[in-house]
Amino acid sequence: MRPAAAWTRTETDELGSRKLPGDALYGIHTLRAAENFPVSGMRIGTLTPLIRAMALTKKAAAAANYRLGKLPARKAEVISRVCDEVMAGQHANHFIVDVFQGGGGTSGHMNLNEVIANRGLELMGHPCGQYEHLHPIRDVNLSQSTTDVHSTALRIALMQGAPALERALLGLADAFQDKAKEFGNILKLGRTHLQDAVPMTLGEEFRAFATALRQDAARIWPASQGLAGLNLGGTMVGTGLAAQPDFAEAVITELQRLTELPLRRNEDLVCAAWNSAGLVQFSGLLRGISITLSKIANDLRLLSSGPRGGFGEIALPAVQSGSPLVRGKVNPVIPEMVTQVALHVAGADVAVGMAAEAGQLQRNAFEPLMAQGLLTSLAMTENASRIFAERCVKDIRAVPETCSANLSAQSTLTAGLVPLLGPDAATDIAAAVAQGEDLVTLLRTHGLGPIETTD
Repeated sequence: MRPAAAWTRTETDELGSRKLPGDALYGIHTLRAAENFPVSGMRIGTLTPLIRAMALTKKAAAAANYRLGKLPARKAEVISRVCDEVMAGQHANHFIVDVFQGGGGTSGHMNLNEVIANRGLELMGHPCGQYEHLHPIRDVNLSQSTTDVHSTALRIALMQGAPALERALLGLADAFQDKAKEFGNILKLGRTHLQDAVPMTLGEEFRAFATALRQDAARIWPASQGLAGLNLGGTMVGTGLAAQPDFAEAVITELQRLTELPLRRNEDLVCAAWNSAGLVQFSGLLRGISITLSKIANDLRLLSSGPRGGFGEIALPAVQSGSPLVRGKVNPVIPEMVTQVALHVAGADVAVGMAAEAGQLQRNAFEPLMAQGLLTSLAMTENASRIFAERCVKDIRAVPETCSANLSAQSTLTAGLVPLLGPDAATDIAAAVAQGEDLVTLLRTHGLGPIETTD
């Protein structure tokens, strides 16, 4: 049982001594960092994928150090057990450092080292802070540095999160494909430059949304493979200083086993200590996906606009009231959310690129910013895609009469058919439609019916 919070302990570092709450699993390094960086109100514990991946890296390192004969079995077992607890979501309130921190992630890394050490001490029957029995640096951080642990963990976190985004995009694509089948025979007016153009079907329009999303989803796995090269074992600048010669191979082999990811040792660890190209590429992928999502969301807003004074060709599901003043008004709130996510992701992509460029010499001090931007963008894009499908797309209704009215105005229809049939046939079809004949039947006589699909 932990001591009461009123009880305190004293820890000492190169700068002096400080008192900490007796029940704190963090230590003096974390305390100083928390005091130095009260910036955003977002603690590193909120980046759950990063914390999990860092704990996973520590678990692998302990196993590797044990096999190399550098860490006693008892310490390795305790470190592994605490890492399992952290990965399960325990002790989250002890990760108190702000996500925006100086030191290239050193503060967050030390926060984890101290939590593992102090929780391990509890499991070993010792009070927190008695580091002679289990030390946050000499034991928990053996053969490692922030440079390689933080970088490795960020890449693993992104690779582990990528499949969920792919599933969400494919689920959204399926929702649009279902609507494409449902709307397959509804003719409407196609538009370019927001001007009347040529006939098409609502199904063709929705099928194109599904295709674009599937194409984006197919890019996720290849982009994530650009993160698979790790610098773990390179320590501070990539030279492997203070690490065992065989540590890199041993720890990456252990990580491969634990994650089932195709991880590998980067061929140049000095380059890998500072080069963030893989992170920039993945950030660009997220931006591209978000742009596709936003374009589709904005198209749905246009197609559903009005409905009486706008296009009104589709009706989005009513998920909440649109105005306290206008009774019955329903706003396209889900597409609006999707666009805001896209704008946020685009801004984060700019920040990631600038942070990658700002790194100097053998270390990028701005990796915490990249971690926050990338992991937040990944989660938001996945969530937005899933919500878009569930709370909007699957319940969209077509408004066939509006589609027909927009298309069948004689002058509009004639202008749209002229490029396809020539002026005489276009005029004849438009006149026939005005007399009540079926446009689909007339178009099919000229080989211009809606595209038939078997899927």
